[in-house]
Amino acid sequence: MNFFQSQDEARRKTRILILMFILAVIAIVAAVNLVITALVINAGDETETATLPDFDWIMSHLSLVGGISLVTIGFISLSSLYKIASLSSGGGKVARSLGATLITAETREPLRRRLYNVVEEMAIASGIPMPEVYVLEREAGINAFAAGFTTGDAAVTVTRGTLETLSRDELQGVIGHEFSHILNGDMRLNTRLMGVLFGILVIGLIGRAVLNSARYGAVRSDNSRRDGAGAIYLAGLALFLIGYIGVFFGQLIKAAVSRQREFLADASAVQFARQTQGIAGALKKIAAAQQGSELQTVDSDEVSHMLFATGASFNSLLATHPPLLRRIKALEPNFDEAEIDRLAEQMRGQIQNGSEVIEESTATAGFAAQHFAVTPDAVTETVGMPDEGHMQLASSFRRSIPENLYRAAHSGTDALPLVLALLLDANEAVRRIQLDLIAEQLSGTAAMAAETLQREMQKPGAAFRLSLLQIAFPLIKTRPLEQLERLADLVEHLIKVDGVVDTFEFALGCVLKTHLNDAVQPQHRHGNLRLTQLPEAVATLFSVVAKQGHAEAGIAGKAYQQGMESLGRHERRIKMLMDTGQWPGYAPPGDWVFSTDTALKTLDGLRMLDKQALISALVLTISHDGKVTSDEAELLRAICATLHLPLPPFVFDAG
Repeated sequence: MNFFQSQDEARRKTRILILMFILAVIAIVAAVNLVITALVINAGDETETATLPDFDWIMSHLSLVGGISLVTIGFISLSSLYKIASLSSGGGKVARSLGATLITAETREPLRRRLYNVVEEMAIASGIPMPEVYVLEREAGINAFAAGFTTGDAAVTVTRGTLETLSRDELQGVIGHEFSHILNGDMRLNTRLMGVLFGILVIGLIGRAVLNSARYGAVRSDNSRRDGAGAIYLAGLALFLIGYIGVFFGQLIKAAVSRQREFLADASAVQFARQTQGIAGALKKIAAAQQGSELQTVDSDEVSHMLFATGASFNSLLATHPPLLRRIKALEPNFDEAEIDRLAEQMRGQIQNGSEVIEESTATAGFAAQHFAVTPDAVTETVGMPDEGHMQLASSFRRSIPENLYRAAHSGTDALPLVLALLLDANEAVRRIQLDLIAEQLSGTAAMAAETLQREMQKPGAAFRLSLLQIAFPLIKTRPLEQLERLADLVEHLIKVDGVVDTFEFALGCVLKTHLNDAVQPQHRHGNLRLTQLPEAVATLFSVVAKQGHAEAGIAGKAYQQGMESLGRHERRIKMLMDTGQWPGYAPPGDWVFSTDTALKTLDGLRMLDKQALISALVLTISHDGKVTSDEAELLRAICATLHLPLPPFVFDAG
């Protein structure tokens, strides 16, 4: 299952979630109606026999039943919306609500340093911004989760037990599993699930509060008030029991949505390293460890469906994860269960101290470029699915970053000047104007820092300029909204200062704006549009890409035509429109920057399978002349980022 299929599967799971949520609401509304109407019927009845409403009674009191139903539905809906809104600030909000501690690049503890390095390498390899990194310091169990709505607001959290028990390969397997959830849409679905389920769980929480209040009132009240307290107690008990309907349905929904996705995430973790020992080793240690994967100091119920392994005990029907042994055997079919007992013996008293993983993040080891063939399949198969080659590439790149650049990318003061330095022109006169703009909009200090950092820019190689943005982005997105808006304007002015916008400047602007939008408004929604509905946007994008990569108009036109023919094979209606002259031809727009930006915003509304066809066709257009430059490669990555298709950092080699 590739990235595009995984996204469609996640959307299908969302429809299942909505259906099951509706069923849960219907069950709760029916239960609330039963309780309240029974109280109405039996009010003032001194007999000991309780009477329940029958069909005739309900039909004669439809206004009452309708009112109860509307109030209950409204309450559940508002509660869910409130919870979803409270989560809109990103995955870090979920981690902090559980008491997790933020880990930064300045950490010097070896185990935290190792964790940060692994996450950073995977972010580079995946082509997404660096997520926030958190640790649940008081949890000895082996577990982890990813939370957030988009790659721009994601956070990865692990337990202290994960750091102390797992080797680097095993930790990489766990983080690879969580990155799979980030890339394939599971994280967004899981975070949304937290908000949706809160609405059907909140009635039980209210019932528990009423029970406690009634119990307290009964103890402190005199006899004349205890009858009222008793009635309140019964009402609270009823709400509490109704709440358990929500608990049951909530757990059932989480199990239905998440269980199969765990197998897919395990398989993706294997793809990161092309070996099963890491992820399988982590699962084996969970099975062998005394504390397993359970969370002890936090209430794991809300995030149980997000966890790497189950955080509490549930029966098989309601379990959010497949059994550990099934997951291990899916990775290692010849696995012997006796190995768990042997591993438990070895683990007693054994704790990772991190001494073998003290890594020099600013090492100046040479960057070993790896070349990847540019074909439609080679590109689309790596979207959201980085492999061992990309991991090695990312690790090599991270180690080759000059010390000053690496420090700047992780500095609250210098991260922004670093990003602006990427846009400084090689021409001295143009660069002076740009630096004056930075000094005016930010400060003279920021301008000086950008100028100093720009001198270091060529050392990592042009192919990884966008990756520097990924590393620096977590510090940039924490700035106030007003500053982020000013930053977007400043970037646009820096790009246009000489009246000419080159391919890389456009690519950087696209990626930065997309990441900022996702961080500020994280609830991005995938569209349902088809390519045939957006002919002008498609034609604009392909015309621009063809012209940028091919100097001669005739060759550019042929490159455009090759892309269109590919789309025609995907969608027969496009071919029919082309054959009858009704599909737009090659026509580069005058203001290519504005036109491309507008086209990409429109095309982001495409359904996933049409986005896959679009990228496949773009690759054919780009590589029509048998070569792909670094600027074309970064333009393709920027297009993919704007369309929310994370493309790993290739060193392209036409073939």
